[in-house]
Amino acid sequence: MHSNNSIFNEQEVLKELKHYFPSQAQLKDFVHHNTLHAFQDQKFYDGIRSASKIFGYIVSLQLEDYRALYISKRIRENILKRIIAEKKGVEHLNEWMKKAIGKKYDTSVSPRIGLLRSVWERKYHLNLDSLVHPYLFRILCSYLDQGISIWSFPVGHEGFLASIKEIEKNSFTSFFKGKRARNLLLGGNCKVEDLLKIVVGDESLYKQYLFDQQFAHQGWSGMVSTIEDHPQSLLNQKKISIHDLIVLELLLEIDTLDSQFGQKWLPVGSKLKGRPAGLFDEVPQTELDEVLSIWQDAFEWSYYDQVLAAIQLQGEIDPVPPSHKSFQVVICIDDRERSFRRYLERNVHKTSIG
Repeated sequence: MHSNNSIFNEQEVLKELKHYFPSQAQLKDFVHHNTLHAFQDQKFYDGIRSASKIFGYIVSLQLEDYRALYISKRIRENILKRIIAEKKGVEHLNEWMKKAIGKKYDTSVSPRIGLLRSVWERKYHLNLDSLVHPYLFRILCSYLDQGISIWSFPVGHEGFLASIKEIEKNSFTSFFKGKRARNLLLGGNCKVEDLLKIVVGDESLYKQYLFDQQFAHQGWSGMVSTIEDHPQSLLNQKKISIHDLIVLELLLEIDTLDSQFGQKWLPVGSKLKGRPAGLFDEVPQTELDEVLSIWQDAFEWSYYDQVLAAIQLQGEIDPVPPSHKSFQVVICIDDRERSFRRYLERNVHKTSIG
């Protein structure tokens, strides 16, 4: 919830989380999504730089890969020089050629995501994800089950968290090892903000902690987000939300920490010597970023020139009349169609397009 004096606005943070999640549909549907869709409001190189520095996404070839392509002539020297001249000016051509071809750079990437939650491992020597995720994913799989399990979750029509409460209340065993997390769940004191106060402490870090937590399993979070928005995407519809997923994961984290340290552990915010970089603070452009953008443009234009030259040459060659074919097959460019496509071409001797 959100009070007038609160720094943390739960609804705004959940909305922002959903914006950055991959749109992970279930595999019964054709799955296609742009992982970088949240950065599409930026110019191309600004967007991929932000995605790389914030989330650790690999957005281009490595510098040494570009240089190897240059040595093998797949990136042409004249095009590389042309790109540098266009971007940096002819007077700086030699300087940037040396940077692109030979200068040493630190190419390691240290993403901002995960820095806050890494304190658990650094200060408590505890890999919280390895202890929480196996339980969390099994519970999610069981709840979202589409027909394999014999028993369904109770009161599923009321939602994921309601089902967890119902099982916890009426079972001889428990999802939790200790009493505190169980009491928080059954006592109704499991608002996201209240749980974050126990786990994080510093309200100004709540948002960053949730991003760290949910992007430790962004595929699962993206799937839950998609089901929340499009429940019809499941044949056997289930009611679930990112809010419910976060609540259960925070409860499991509290329970895991209690089982390891009793209730004497301190929230992660109290263990910080310095604040981590803000997740969405501006990402400055480095010289390496500029060099990589030069290489990428040169790589693309090396292909453009070849393709355009081939098209130009094609007009000068007398076309060969096609042999008669009884049918053609147009197929999506997708690995799942490859075996079907190759079978037709090999055994039926027909042409497939795509």
